[in-house]
Amino acid sequence: MKRIVVAGVDGGASTTRCVAVETGSWRIAACKSGPSNILSAGPEKTLLSVREAFNRALGKLGYDEAEAVALCLSGAWTAGGRLAKLFHRKIKARRIMIKSDVEAAAAACLGFERRGVVVIAGTGSVVLGVSDGSFFRAGGWGYILDDEGGAYPVSIEALRAAFQSYDGRGEKTSLEEEAKRFFKAESMEKLARRIYDMERERIALFARVVRREAERGDKVAGGIIEDAAESLSRGMLAVIRRMKLNPDEELNVYFVGGMFSNHSAILTGSILKHLSPKYVRINVKKPAYSPTVGALMITFRELGMALPSKVLKKVERQVSKSI
Repeated sequence: MKRIVVAGVDGGASTTRCVAVETGSWRIAACKSGPSNILSAGPEKTLLSVREAFNRALGKLGYDEAEAVALCLSGAWTAGGRLAKLFHRKIKARRIMIKSDVEAAAAACLGFERRGVVVIAGTGSVVLGVSDGSFFRAGGWGYILDDEGGAYPVSIEALRAAFQSYDGRGEKTSLEEEAKRFFKAESMEKLARRIYDMERERIALFARVVRREAERGDKVAGGIIEDAAESLSRGMLAVIRRMKLNPDEELNVYFVGGMFSNHSAILTGSILKHLSPKYVRINVKKPAYSPTVGALMITFRELGMALPSKVLKKVERQVSKSI
């Protein structure tokens, strides 16, 4: 049987990851590059990042063309047509499928399960409900219109609170000093200038500090995290209603993205608190695989090919080790 290379790409506002697999031998290669959200990075940077990760992964296997690749990219639901034109004849694959990074995350979380809710809060945010092959979405409309509960909006709210604390318009908060420390600014004036010259992805990293200060008891930081939890829970309730889930029916929920890193109990706990009055049989589960592996699973599924479970586990190990 002829060996072919199949690939999956998972790209977002900060990083693009690609995994490629040679069928038969099941050799694996994984690479990463820069941002590939066309709405924030722009078309040139998006194309550059995707091609870099994709070409490097194929090169490691000794190939310059893939049989198929699923490009699971942030912004695809809004700009799918632009992405299709952008990659036409620029990615060396006989078949190119444009998908959302949310779909890759859902495939990675659910594995072979047929129903569940995936809450993604990275730089931005989106909630996806999956039920017997149908998708139900809430949020994910981009950083200008939406992304509530994501790291960038959380960071912006925290910075606003820090400046209001500084000039006396708002409640005193540890975020004032923590912002200067995190962004290496000697004064609030210098911090303001630095922020206006900074990329969104860098600003979004401050959300981890906000979460930490909330855990330490800062009321302002705690309020910002509570608002994020409320926003994400509203998205969850919206998709659960459209899934026609009974209140007493068991539901698996997956929390994915940087806002949930390091097992953030303060955010997940607050989200579940908002849901508990209506839905009590919620199981919080860990994703079966990483989103990059989810992108590869989509490619195999679209080709009608089986991806053995032992190979999936091997791919996951390689991805975790390499990227």
